[in-house]
Amino acid sequence: MAGRGRGRSALSFNIEAVGFGKGEALPETVFGPPPLYPTTDFKAIPLKTGEDEDYLLALKQELRNAMRSTPYFVTRKDDDQVAGCFCSHCHGGQPALTL
Repeated sequence: MAGRGRGRSALSFNIEAVGFGKGEALPETVFGPPPLYPTTDFKAIPLKTGEDEDYLLALKQELRNAMRSTPYFVTRKDDDQVAGCFCSHCHGGQPALTL
């Protein structure tokens, strides 16, 4: 409630601390949000195409599928199983969390 007494009204903070001097023009108001992404000045380079690139892509996909078929490939559990209700009546008497 400071500044409500008699006398001339003054600002409750120092304008010079913000970076503006007394009597300087304030920056323009912004009526919209800034753009999500900056504008691109250059176009992206097109991908290489040809037999060599097709062969490398097929080899990469084959390696990826071979790795997924190994017994060491670990899949993620569903979020419903991990972050569910921890009470026993929701799970039919079964323990809620299985590790």
